[in-house]
Amino acid sequence: MMEMNEIRGVDSAVPGLAEISRSYMNDFIAEIKEILEKIEVELVDLEMEPDNADHLNSIYCSFDAVRGLAGLLHDTVSGRIAEASKELLETLRKYGTPAGRSVINLLLFSVRFIRKICENSDDVKDTMFIGEVEQHISNIRKLVEDIILEIRQPEGRRARIGEILVAEGAIKHSDVEDILRKQSGVFSRMKFGEIVLKEKKVDVSDIIKAIRMQKIRNAGASDQYVKIPLERLDQIIGIVGNIGSIFDSIRDEAVLRFGSNDALTIDASKAFNMVQDVRSILKELRMVTLQQTFQKLTRLACTIIEEHHLEVRFSTMGENIEVDKEIADKIVSPLGELIKLLLEKAYTEQDETRRIGSIEVVAYEEGNAVHIGITGDQVVDIEGFKSDPRFIEVASELSMLQCRLAMDDMDGEGTRISIIIQR
Repeated sequence: MMEMNEIRGVDSAVPGLAEISRSYMNDFIAEIKEILEKIEVELVDLEMEPDNADHLNSIYCSFDAVRGLAGLLHDTVSGRIAEASKELLETLRKYGTPAGRSVINLLLFSVRFIRKICENSDDVKDTMFIGEVEQHISNIRKLVEDIILEIRQPEGRRARIGEILVAEGAIKHSDVEDILRKQSGVFSRMKFGEIVLKEKKVDVSDIIKAIRMQKIRNAGASDQYVKIPLERLDQIIGIVGNIGSIFDSIRDEAVLRFGSNDALTIDASKAFNMVQDVRSILKELRMVTLQQTFQKLTRLACTIIEEHHLEVRFSTMGENIEVDKEIADKIVSPLGELIKLLLEKAYTEQDETRRIGSIEVVAYEEGNAVHIGITGDQVVDIEGFKSDPRFIEVASELSMLQCRLAMDDMDGEGTRISIIIQR
């Protein structure tokens, strides 16, 4: 938002104008807060009726109003959040898609981010806060892409990898036809994707993206999926890794014996690269989003809150972040135990008021790691928390999952528990 010293610099020539400007700014901020409260109420209605067009239209108009007021305040961060939220709502309206839990959660976090900026404009200078905002906007855009991909699935037949690659601009239509001719001839035993990789027409990342899009577009087809136990998939990954090592050794030996330009050396290098590409694809197949994990965690947390008659708001963000399926399945229990322990330590007999608090679980990517943060405004004894046998047991469980656990008191303003998952 515009700093007050900027106002003084602009309005110093007109006595009293700075006070008027400040008054207008405060009025705009107060109006934004009122609109945010209205959005929260409307989101409750949308939760009850996820396909109600009137609720979607009303929330869309409210975010549009917030964007306009943020523009008057020169608050670009709130404006971007509101614009991204509008894009999500417009996508739902355009395609008639019901607003699921992930949509509701993302819009709630939009409200909370904007409210936090209104209450303290200095937050926009906090790099960690801005990073959370950027991840939030990224999550919104990814959900929009997923909705569009699901709607754009072709009717009457299954989507083909080649068509998807052409549509995404990764390969030319003439190249697809050339590969199909080779598939009918010299490469008759190879799949389209294998030939594309062999010919180095696209990167492996483009193939992985196309496979994901094909899964979405062909959803509902009876022959789309095959069930492969994770143990078998791991065996395949191990075998492919061993094959890669063999080809790597063959390549090195070929270089020593025949030189780097020899046909055998070149073919060995190509084979090694293809094996590495296959290994990357297999690893991607193990990845799932945290959506089901967070849904289970929300039910678990709400049960704990209701059983102990606590006044706590619980929310999650980052459901679209991907992790290994085994971690997604097994991390629910330790996360739930940490939340239960946090609530028990915070709401003891010494806190008789049982004030309304909040706990947020946020997932985001940073480098080659996924971070899951449990943040609450409850103040606890950190050392006592860490020495609790249940915390020690949870730390052991997370360690077995190759996850790192950390905890801090947020300078006395609450408690933050961080879980770092290395990919």
